[in-house]
Amino acid sequence: MPLVEYSDSESEAEVQIALPSKKRRLNSEPFKELPPLPSSFRDQYSSTVRSSTRDDPSLHGGRKRATPHVDGNWPSHVYLEWIPQPAETALLSELVAEERSVDCGKQELKSLLHNELGVCLPLHVSLSRPLVLQKTAHKDPFVRQLGQAIARCNARAFRAVPTSLRWHPNELGTCWFLVLQLPENRELAQLLSSCNDVAALFDQPLLYTEGVDASHAQDDRKKTNRGFHISIAWSLNKPESDSNDPPGQPWAEQTRVNRATSDQRLARLSIAFSEIKARIGQDVSSIPLPAAQAKGVDSG
Repeated sequence: MPLVEYSDSESEAEVQIALPSKKRRLNSEPFKELPPLPSSFRDQYSSTVRSSTRDDPSLHGGRKRATPHVDGNWPSHVYLEWIPQPAETALLSELVAEERSVDCGKQELKSLLHNELGVCLPLHVSLSRPLVLQKTAHKDPFVRQLGQAIARCNARAFRAVPTSLRWHPNELGTCWFLVLQLPENRELAQLLSSCNDVAALFDQPLLYTEGVDASHAQDDRKKTNRGFHISIAWSLNKPESDSNDPPGQPWAEQTRVNRATSDQRLARLSIAFSEIKARIGQDVSSIPLPAAQAKGVDSG
């Protein structure tokens, strides 16, 4: 029997018919989202390349170091980290844009939500002042003491909802931060006390202890908790106070009347904290907190 011959056009038609059916099979497969990266992965790439061996404000947008760099010493910091979800980042971006428009852009407000490439950045709550440690001699002992102190205080993972949007100066008064004010919280107070104890062991400055009278424990706790915040933007220019602010109230504690809607939107944020982080130079160590107890469970 002779072989049946097919024309080139018929062969092409068969190929054209087969391709769409394959494409349909590919499109019918459900899209699978990639799992989020663990925070430990971010820690490995959280530092920028060191560009200078001396303090140079031009490398940091005009900001000056509160503690000058000294060769052999390493800037260190203890903090709680928050990685906002996309919807949370969008809300924070709205707040920054609205604050920028209040003074017609005169403040040159710079966001802390994204880097120069537009990548979302993690935010944080400070549990220490800027520290200066000798990396070789102090790194491991500091992290070890910090872990033991956190374990002794029995603080657990917790959530916090910001209460207001405020301006907060750095300790030199050379830079002002737009911050989410956090409410008074037992876990925050416990963690701060533990971190200050460890800082004192290494002759480092303490956080939120200015003007505190140790003989008044309850007042001390209230004064301590008032400082907790999350910075979302910064400016080198001092913010202008509002004419409706109460007379005699320090500008850093003022909440503008037209910020009421911003404060209402902050109530949507329920920020989870589950680990303490300690940065020494470019190295980041993580200390996990025990899971929160279910409500109604007696801790004994």
